Amino acid sequence: MSDIWSEALEGLEPRLGAQTFDLWLRPIALRKVEDDRLHLTAPSRFMKEWFENHYLGVVLDEIRAREGRAFKVEIEVLSAEEPREIVPASAARTRALEPTPAPAPTAVAAPAPAAPVQVLAQRPRAEAPNLSPRYRFESFIHGASNELAASAAWAVAQEPGARFNPLFIYGGVGLGKTHLLHAVGHYLHATRPELRITLQSAERFMNEFITSVRANAFDEFRRRYRDECDVLLIDDIQFIAGRDRTMDEFFHVFNALYEAGKQIVVTADRVPADMQGMEDRLTSRLNWGLVADVKAPDLETRVAILRQKAESDRIEISDAVTLHIATLIRSNVRELEGALVRVSTFAALKGVPITAEFASSVLGDQATPESSAPLTIEAIQKAVANHFSVRIADLKGPRRHKGIARPRMIAMYLARQMTTASFPEIGLRFGGKDHSTVINACKRIDALQAHEPELAASVQALRSLLSGSMASA
Repeated sequence: MSDIWSEALEGLEPRLGAQTFDLWLRPIALRKVEDDRLHLTAPSRFMKEWFENHYLGVVLDEIRAREGRAFKVEIEVLSAEEPREIVPASAARTRALEPTPAPAPTAVAAPAPAAPVQVLAQRPRAEAPNLSPRYRFESFIHGASNELAASAAWAVAQEPGARFNPLFIYGGVGLGKTHLLHAVGHYLHATRPELRITLQSAERFMNEFITSVRANAFDEFRRRYRDECDVLLIDDIQFIAGRDRTMDEFFHVFNALYEAGKQIVVTADRVPADMQGMEDRLTSRLNWGLVADVKAPDLETRVAILRQKAESDRIEISDAVTLHIATLIRSNVRELEGALVRVSTFAALKGVPITAEFASSVLGDQATPESSAPLTIEAIQKAVANHFSVRIADLKGPRRHKGIARPRMIAMYLARQMTTASFPEIGLRFGGKDHSTVINACKRIDALQAHEPELAASVQALRSLLSGSMASA
């Protein structure tokens, strides 16, 4: 009975494509089969919900066709702290996630990924990397705004070099990119102490490179980053954009590590395609693996962050006041935690309890109250589907007929223009499409409007309709 799952997945892989299969189906594992019930596990709540909403029906149909009877499913989410002992049936094929081509016209196709990091057992324990003790997986608060990036970082920590290589995490200031980067380093150093981990900011990487050139110590620099590194963690890669010699050296470092099956994790404040001054060949390589974003935390996540901070700093604060501060501060994690520290410090100095009124008076202009309900991607999909008389399922599906492809591109374009959703998130909401597909759709619709008045009129009509729905929300 244990073959039910693996056989169904093998049958679906050619239909869904290697990237979709590896990203959304491979992490789902079969724990056991009881009568007509399949007990599955998922590495995170986000993956569980995405699988249930987009692929569970397809998988159950495949199993029904093969077995001649229907099955029910129960999915358990594995906590981020517990090791994954159950391996998906397809894991025997330790194939790395197939690279996706970058949108740049000069992009070079990625070579076949090398085997995952393999380290001899007799290698001595590596030197501890320069990691912040605060930034670990246990202290990272998961939410809908960061679940994909957090799940991908956890997968990288579990199987360095085997999945999501490179992993590119992007987002605004103070949203948790650096936290995840350090968390990967901490976990790998604790579980794989023989791995040589290098964590560096892009600015520090550039300064070290310049120093090595001036001091005629380039061989030592090359040895450190190309030969004596098993895991490379680079923070804020956007800072090397426009620095030609630094970009050239990072390009060669990237190639050397990637071809050797070494894990690369990079963070930035924007997607590779939006980095002005970044070489096309480097942009292409940063797109080879998984591009995941982190956004401003939602209300529930902000409350959880404040509770954790209050407990860590032993700040006495009621749940009602915690909720009030989380409602006032919506920008990023750093400002949220800073607001709590400021309120608690002022309360201690004045010898008064922390109340909602006191928090509001202390935070003042820093507060950013919730506004009206934002426009959703689902609302855009519905409006576009109605306008062009197509089904929402077709917008999310794989059909490339012009009558479907054009409305799909318009919907992606409007989603990017009228919401705060990132390219990867938009792709996920359109049936799990790659972020480069969304980028190309946005660029194409933007260009076509100048030459096709009818298309421009349709886009403007939809924009007006959706703007009106936001105002009345």
